[in-house]
Amino acid sequence: MVLKPKIRVRLAELEKKQSDIYTKLEVSPQQFSNWVKGHSAPYLETAFKLAKILDCKVDDLWEYKEEK
Repeated sequence: MVLKPKIRVRLAELEKKQSDIYTKLEVSPQQFSNWVKGHSAPYLETAFKLAKILDCKVDDLWEYKEEK
């Protein structure tokens, strides 16, 4: 299973900066950057908070792909 982040796309659509978001979520810039790059993913509760801040669904922020 691979989760491909689409957070960067949503930020661009809303013309938001990463700093606008990670301060609201109270996470470090590095941690948020890792989510955007796909190096890690937030806990489920935080993912829902992120989706609410970005006015979308959690499904809009990540793409699920099965590995073959």
